[in-house]
Amino acid sequence: MKRLLLLLLLSATAAFAGEQATLAANTVLRTGNSLVILKAGTVVQILTRNDKTVTVRAGDKTGLIPWAALVTDEDMMSAPTKPAPAATPAPTPVAAVAPAPAPAATPAKPRQAQSMYGKAVEKAAAAAATHEKTAVQPTDEILDGK
Repeated sequence: MKRLLLLLLLSATAAFAGEQATLAANTVLRTGNSLVILKAGTVVQILTRNDKTVTVRAGDKTGLIPWAALVTDEDMMSAPTKPAPAATPAPTPVAAVAPAPAPAATPAKPRQAQSMYGKAVEKAAAAAATHEKTAVQPTDEILDGK
């Protein structure tokens, strides 16, 4: 009885370990000491499955990827479902009406800075503008001011 159970377990593991899957999108393979970017369409071998991740082998690298990145062979062999064509309503004649002129657009209020750096930049810009207004240019007296 124990041998039968062990044999059944080994055959199920061997069948499961041979499952191939294709990556649906670019994803990051997390190995023990590095991160590897796998391109969409790469075929990987599924080793184990967890709740949110799958342990896979791609070439000589083995690591974890998220479930969402996989398209398994069963998904690819299932018949693709065509979406039902949307019913298009018959066009209704519309009387020609001249569009109303658009109201004048008001400029958007500038955003206030959120970070210390942004506040420092705003303060410097305000100081530069104030300096420009109050600075006396030697040519102002000759050309009768600004």
